[in-house]
Amino acid sequence: MLFNSLKNNRFVEVTALFLMLCFHSCAQDRGSFIQDPAELLSEKMEQNKDFFDALRLRTDLNLRANKRILYTTIDDIKDFDQNYKGTEMSLEYVIRDRLHTAIFLNQKKNQLQSMDGSEFGLSQRLSAVELTNELVSLIGSMYYGAEEVKALE
Repeated sequence: MLFNSLKNNRFVEVTALFLMLCFHSCAQDRGSFIQDPAELLSEKMEQNKDFFDALRLRTDLNLRANKRILYTTIDDIKDFDQNYKGTEMSLEYVIRDRLHTAIFLNQKKNQLQSMDGSEFGLSQRLSAVELTNELVSLIGSMYYGAEEVKALE
């Protein structure tokens, strides 16, 4: 009788453990289907034809994002196909590669979203050259951006 009681207790313990593992596993799986609204917005933005993602990301920093986003009223990426300050680098390359910044065309205003999520207004009605110069100046005044801009010189 004692043996049967121990055997039944063992069965209950094993069953309870099995069920706990199953529920824990299901709870983890469910979480992978639930996305942060900001993450969904980011995915939608990155699929937009006017979005040109950064060519290089800052993986060495522990910030909210590993790239900046330049929102601009300029409507054609070809406007950024000019050389930057007498170099062989195009404006687009400087922004997207050297400054780790995505370009989002056709926006209501010019602004920069930094890697920590802060937003900085930029002057309006600028040419691609003027906008790039203002962007370089702004990023150069940032703690992490200063080294990126210094590397451009």
